[in-house]
Amino acid sequence: MAIKKFSPIFAVIVCTLLIMACNLGSQPPVETQTPQPTAPNAFEPLIPVSGGLCDNELQPVLQGSTWTYKSTGSPTGDFTYTDIISETREAGYTLTTEFTGLTRTQEWECLPEGLRALQLGGGGASASISTQEMTSQFKTVEVTGISLPKSITPGIQWQYSLTMQGITAMPGDQQAESQGIFTFDMQEIGTETITVPAGTFEAVKFQSSSTVQVTAEFQGMQVPIVMNGSSVVWYAPGVGYIKSVENSDFGGTPYTATTELQSYNIP
Repeated sequence: MAIKKFSPIFAVIVCTLLIMACNLGSQPPVETQTPQPTAPNAFEPLIPVSGGLCDNELQPVLQGSTWTYKSTGSPTGDFTYTDIISETREAGYTLTTEFTGLTRTQEWECLPEGLRALQLGGGGASASISTQEMTSQFKTVEVTGISLPKSITPGIQWQYSLTMQGITAMPGDQQAESQGIFTFDMQEIGTETITVPAGTFEAVKFQSSSTVQVTAEFQGMQVPIVMNGSSVVWYAPGVGYIKSVENSDFGGTPYTATTELQSYNIP
């Protein structure tokens, strides 16, 4: 199954199941910012946050912020990309993801309870998903839950899901109307020191599990596709998403993909 990497926790979780079906190259590095030391009691309480709707200590929402990542171990090979907060609003922002020769956007909204992605991934309201025999093009019709809570407490659990509708290209050049439900369950599982190319950080650790259920109406029959995946994700307060390890399968072959922050610049 294939699609692209997106943004922060939701983006990583989707990568557990979906990898971009194209050849992605490297991006020029952005300026690296030296991480600030974290006080010993920084997580007691874990992440208290107050202020505007988009204020989130685990995910800075400042226009012009950039993060460059490298992903290794996916079925489509290694690739790098840069996430940019290209526009901010009082109750939302636009995340632009740049690959070599390819740019995608994803809209986010800021709610009292946290940040929420409004699409499955970069590229506006649509997302392309492919298996070895079928390719689906979906549009989001409903979003529930939160991608990243505003306040993180030890052991917190939450869910995020999208309902989508679209068209699936079937074998024999035929098309079928399709529906998809994408569900992600997340939990905070502690804090630890993580070293990536961008530096060493005191990070909050999350465990996520994801389920994709797609049903295509084909010649009067319902053709189901169900996929499951899991990942571990690390966020550094004041910096954002710094690392993930994703486990899933591609065409029945298991794989483990690791994504790490290479450099970043937060104005």
